[in-house]
Formats: sequence, structure tokens, C-alpha cells
Amino acid sequence: MEMLVTKFSNGKYRNEGELFTEIISAENVKLMGEMIALQALRTVKKFDMKVADRLYIGLIKDLHHMGEIDYIVSDGYDVAQTAICFLYQFVGHTANEIYGKDRKGKDITIKLACYREVDHFIRHLRNKPDRRGTIVESIDFTNYKALPADSVNCFEQEQTDYSKYDELVEALQLSALELAILNCYMNGMRQSEVCAELGIGRGTIHHRKVSIRKRYEIYIEKN
Repeated sequence: MEMLVTKFSNGKYRNEGELFTEIISAENVKLMGEMIALQALRTVKKFDMKVADRLYIGLIKDLHHMGEIDYIVSDGYDVAQTAICFLYQFVGHTANEIYGKDRKGKDITIKLACYREVDHFIRHLRNKPDRRGTIVESIDFTNYKALPADSVNCFEQEQTDYSKYDELVEALQLSALELAILNCYMNGMRQSEVCAELGIGRGTIHHRKVSIRKRYEIYIEKN
């Protein structure tokens, strides 16, 4: 099974890391914005399942069907469009270039600035009154240390070197499905999210994880 970034790039990118090392262009800015929107919504889901999950599911559906005639995109795609419009200002640059400084004087990248723009838009959607006139409690995205310290945290400046990871994955000789599952977990996804994204059951995931673990143990013993 393919990762979403692989599927929607027709196999050009194995993971999001490869996508975001490229210079932002008219050809890849749409995909970059869509991937940032997905990551942002995954993070918000930890705090507000009701609103963010609806937008996330809608965006996933849009990505799979928006090429169909007469298909109407959901509100979730508005989040992606926000990211795309922001990134389009920086065509010719890479997402990891410095955008400017935050209020504390810390350098932030174009990619991180885009996440914050998307966060602001999502927060606006969350703060709209519901049918009873109740305002949804706002998440304070300015306090980034309060967010979960895991790989799905899209608010941290990403400067990770994936070369060792790529070497390890190549040495393990994983199947396409095993690689897709591993990449999902490396992106901080939960089992239920992996099931939804790859369209497989929990049993399949369990067996593949056991296989990956065994291959890793053999690799460690040999090295």
C-alpha cells in the first residue's frame, strides 16, 4: 500500500521528507499544501476531535475523489488551500529556508510559518459558534511546548537527517506494505489512523509490525 504522498505524486516521492527537500514550484506546491494541512489536522485532532476529525476525513475524501467530474470538495480542503496559497508566495525557495523571526526572536522556516498560518485558519473554524451559539474553546497554538512531544508535532522546526533511517529501511528489505506501515508510525499516526489511511485491518498491521521487528532484530544481531 502506498503512502498518500506517494499515491498523489504518482510514485515520485516515497515520503514527505523527499517532497519538502525540493524547491517550491507550481508543480509541487499543491501537494505540499495538502500534506501540511493533513499534518496540522492530525495534531489538532488530539485536542478537538469533533471539529478537526470532520475536516480531516473530508480532506482525505477530497484527495481521493476531487479529480472526479462534478465532485464537490468539503470544508476540509479549505485548510489545504490556505497552505497552498501561503506557500505559493515562496516559489523558487525551499520550505526549510528561513521565513523570519517569531515574537521571541527565534528563526522560523517557511514550512513552520505555513503551519502557523494553517493553525490560525483552523482556529478560526473552531471558534465559529455552533448551532446552539456556543463558542468552541480555543487551543493556544502559541505555546508549542504544551503540545505532544512526538513526531506528529508539526510546530517544531524540522531539521531531521533521514539518511540513517533510509539506510536502515533499505537494509531491512521491507515489502511495500511494511514500508507504508512503518512510515505511518514514523509520522506519529495511531493504529486507527494507519488503518484508515492504508485501508487495512488491525490484524494485518499487527502481523506486519511483528515481521518488521524480527527483521530489525536480525539486522542488529548482524551489526
